[in-house]
Amino acid sequence: MKNILQKKVSSLLLLTVAFLMIYMPGIGFPYTFCLIISFVLLSTFLQDGNLQSLNFKKIGGKELKTIILCYLALELSIDFLIDPLINWICNESADYSMFSSIKGNTTLYLSWLMKMWISAAIGEELLFRAFTFSQMQRVIGDRKTIIVLLSALMFSLPHLYQGIPGLLSTFVFGIAFALIYAKFKNIWINIIVHGLVDTLFLTLSYLGLTEFYSLL
Repeated sequence: MKNILQKKVSSLLLLTVAFLMIYMPGIGFPYTFCLIISFVLLSTFLQDGNLQSLNFKKIGGKELKTIILCYLALELSIDFLIDPLINWICNESADYSMFSSIKGNTTLYLSWLMKMWISAAIGEELLFRAFTFSQMQRVIGDRKTIIVLLSALMFSLPHLYQGIPGLLSTFVFGIAFALIYAKFKNIWINIIVHGLVDTLFLTLSYLGLTEFYSLL
């Protein structure tokens, strides 16, 4: 009994440390998530002797079809339904002003695109989906609803700089990503879908078309 409690406390502590690493001072984007990725992989390996709990599974034709369908469903539902509803309720749009610097700057756009795939697509999905699910299942068992909501909340909090609408939109995205992970249990699906979503956003920022999100 004592050993079980120790394992639960250990898992909760590891998850807390991984999350708080986001706020480490003096380390910028995307290096923070490079450290988090390393921490997640090392912690999981030390716990299990392998990385199976992170669900790095193969990607084949079936998975590619799933990725395309999930991506289209997310973009169409959130961009054209959820986000406009959030903007209407809050009477304002998310604050994307920090991305204005990449408008028309091809070098900066490509740099941000690479960094995004490292930090957001790979890093955030490993932390907020694979690692959060793995550690919380050790703590509370297979209570998927609680884990989905918790992972979405953790995912949304670092996006507070986008204002309340951005926070709410990210929370909805977090729920969607968590449900995808809970359904397919393949972190590569999450990574690629997340990367595609953010690639569209950065491309619109590069073209100076972020108003697309505020005018919906």
